[in-house]
Amino acid sequence: MARLCEQVSPLLDDAGREAAAAVRAGLAEPLRLAVVGRVKAGKSTLVNALVGRRIAPTAAGECTRVVTWYRYGAPERAELHLRDGTRQELPLVDGRLPESLGVPDADVARIVVHLQAGALREHTVIDTPGLATLTAANEAATREAVLGAGDPAAGSSDAGQADAVLFVFREAERQDEVEFLRQFRAATGELAASAVNAVGVLSQADLFDGAGMDPFDAAEGQAARLAAARVADVSAVVAVSGLLAETARTGRIREQDARVLAAAADVPEQRLRLRHRMPLPDGVDQAALERLYPVLGNYGVHRGRERAGAGAHRLVGWLESVSGMARVEELLRRSLLSRAHALKAMRALTVLTRSAQRAGAEAALALIEEARLDPALHPVRELRALRLLVAEAPASPLRAALEQVSADTTDTARLGLPHEATPDEIAGAARQRAAAAQSQSAFALMPAEVEAGRVLARSYQLIARRARP
Repeated sequence: MARLCEQVSPLLDDAGREAAAAVRAGLAEPLRLAVVGRVKAGKSTLVNALVGRRIAPTAAGECTRVVTWYRYGAPERAELHLRDGTRQELPLVDGRLPESLGVPDADVARIVVHLQAGALREHTVIDTPGLATLTAANEAATREAVLGAGDPAAGSSDAGQADAVLFVFREAERQDEVEFLRQFRAATGELAASAVNAVGVLSQADLFDGAGMDPFDAAEGQAARLAAARVADVSAVVAVSGLLAETARTGRIREQDARVLAAAADVPEQRLRLRHRMPLPDGVDQAALERLYPVLGNYGVHRGRERAGAGAHRLVGWLESVSGMARVEELLRRSLLSRAHALKAMRALTVLTRSAQRAGAEAALALIEEARLDPALHPVRELRALRLLVAEAPASPLRAALEQVSADTTDTARLGLPHEATPDEIAGAARQRAAAAQSQSAFALMPAEVEAGRVLARSYQLIARRARP
């Protein structure tokens, strides 16, 4: 893709060359993951949990007013990237972004925060103001960052700044959320759908009304229903409590907090809920306990008391486990990070193709079509075929094989073989599976299955060639 950018750029107009240069620069960066959802869905709390810092503002009201990028870098700092092209330092306050930026929000293109956080080595996190914001400008900033500033139908080459999306649902999906996901599907162009480059989380799982069930169990059921309903939009949906994950990962629980919780272990839960009406028993520091509710929520306080007796370490471990954050990170690794190069290549192809079409550069379009046939870009065909299959035939037996081939990083893993398999074993297994995929393609009734079988057969043929040229 880097070579293609260099070959195509001289054939484009000024705007196209600028777009190609931006794409070329982005290829060397980690995957850009935009966190999107309605206002107060818990996006910024989730971002804090992802990076392991209480850096994003999470107070009541609309906190994230400007698109904010969290990147790996040293020294740790924050910068304002203004729309006039200049940059200003933004001092952090006690390690957090300040409430006031010192300039009008409308003048800020984005905030870029550099942190030495291990998670940011693999992906840059883009926190957005979200949907259904209090001002049209804030929602417009979200749409520009993720969907792009122009209209693809009108020839715009801007495909947005994000390679993938982590979509945060609060409860059931709403119409504006469904519409945004559809627009993201259209904006991705080459991908033509977001089921491959978008995953979902159902936030604030600890607050779900389970009608007698554990809130997390109720949230898991709703997440499964959302995943089934939005199968063409997101590859999966998992339930998570960003608050519990943020608390566990940012050092907010100390030994004295664990002692306060442990002292209330024998107090009936109903009595705790009535603590504002009647004093708690002697030995319970009610003021200290009250300070833990914003940090842990009702679920964390009431369910964490029995773990607190073993100390802060045990309590934090339970918070991390129950929060569901590990499942979110596994979903990101399996669905997005393992396909980062292919996703970035897809976005690059979209931008270059639109730029060439707008400029009427037939020679550039010919180079792009030639690149699509290169075996090095076969992962792009895999993801495109997977997208079609998920949208049109999600129950197809080809789906699992195509997901495995497109997500795993070694040929033995793609084939499900032991790591120590010999080249002959790899080549033999790949050829067998190529023949089986061709057969399935020949007898398939749906176009998506026909294409998936062809692409899968080609994937296995390439694996066999790599093992035994």
